[in-house]
Amino acid sequence: MSTAASSQAERFQLFRRTGSTRWQMRFSVRGQGQIKRSLDTDDRAEAERRADAIWYQATYRAKQGLTARLHSFEAVAEEFIAQIHREVERGERRADQGKSEPSMIRRFFIGYFGSKPVDAITDTDLERYAEWRRTYWTEGPGKLIEHIEYERDGHRLRRPVRRSAPSISRQRGETVVLSVVR
Repeated sequence: MSTAASSQAERFQLFRRTGSTRWQMRFSVRGQGQIKRSLDTDDRAEAERRADAIWYQATYRAKQGLTARLHSFEAVAEEFIAQIHREVERGERRADQGKSEPSMIRRFFIGYFGSKPVDAITDTDLERYAEWRRTYWTEGPGKLIEHIEYERDGHRLRRPVRRSAPSISRQRGETVVLSVVR
């Protein structure tokens, strides 16, 4: 019969980095490589409790077909923006998409979802986003923006902000881009 200590040693390892009093952990998930996490504590018993919770969460996610590592929406969106730029360079996308879509993704999608794990975004979150987006320029963060700067033919231009809800077609277009990012 195995003891708790030996089964813990099989799941993960606790260690301290040189010069630090904080505990760290490392473990591997089959097919996903090694994961290292800081436990943000100096207490060994608390570090073991936190490590157990992290390990169980990661293995549960792996069993559900998700990645054991959490990927923030912002990181995934920035990767998608880089892909858009590559596709524009290759001629697979129109040049205007290389300018409009990244700014839309950064202003609205990253502005709303930010560091939330991408696979934790639910349909309810998307409904809340849609309402937030409809009121962005009138009641939300956009109400403080005076003008929008953009570039045309090598010149930096400014235009005033339209303080209204986006049209239905604009909302649908943004929803298509959001579904691809997500």
